[in-house]
Amino acid sequence: MNKDKAYHQIALACLKTLHGGSAANSNDQVQELYKVIDQAFEGQFALLLTELEDAKARLHQIEQLDPLKHSLADAQAIIQYNGTAH
Repeated sequence: MNKDKAYHQIALACLKTLHGGSAANSNDQVQELYKVIDQAFEGQFALLLTELEDAKARLHQIEQLDPLKHSLADAQAIIQYNGTAH
């Protein structure tokens, strides 16, 4: 995951909330902003969990390789495979 991209998405969510001005008073705006920040972080955390699960699956695949039938190149191919995009 790209940290700059994650921060950018969270900042955009905050700016949309601040510019929306739907809350009646400043306390409501703060609470709305907290809610948006929380949702944005949860979204980023979900992406991290997906990446973690993908890495675990790849490591499991490598662990299952038979050293008599597979080479280091086979393990590298598993690591470098990019079948999903975030």
